[in-house]
Parts: sequence; C-alpha cells; structure tokens
Amino acid sequence: MWRRPDEILEHPIIRATYVKRHNVWRIYWQRADLKWHRYDPTPEADSIEEVLAIAERDEYGCFYG
Repeated sequence: MWRRPDEILEHPIIRATYVKRHNVWRIYWQRADLKWHRYDPTPEADSIEEVLAIAERDEYGCFYG
C-alpha cells in the first residue's frame, strides 16, 4: 500500500491444484467475477516449476493483467 509501506497487500493471481490420480497440476485464474476458471491456453502442467513458468509468461494477460 502506498500510504502504508509497512503493510503488505496480497492478491491471488493463480491457483494450481495437484491431481494425484493423474500426476498433473491443474491451472486456474481468477476472473473479475472472483471465480476461478481453467487457464485454457495451458490447463495442466507436469511440475510446479512448469506452473510458475506458465504464470511468468502469462500469454493471455490473465495473471498479471
């Protein structure tokens, strides 16, 4: 927060859930309706590192705008 720099403000940008049965991570993004939706360009990843790389690329501007 710009008025109180010592206060940390957090906003969720990505949700990744591990599906043990299929050994994959499912990737979701939060729309303006505050509901989580599957990230269609790449809905699944094999590792958490891949999830983070997908979030970093943010091809459709879903995570960081």
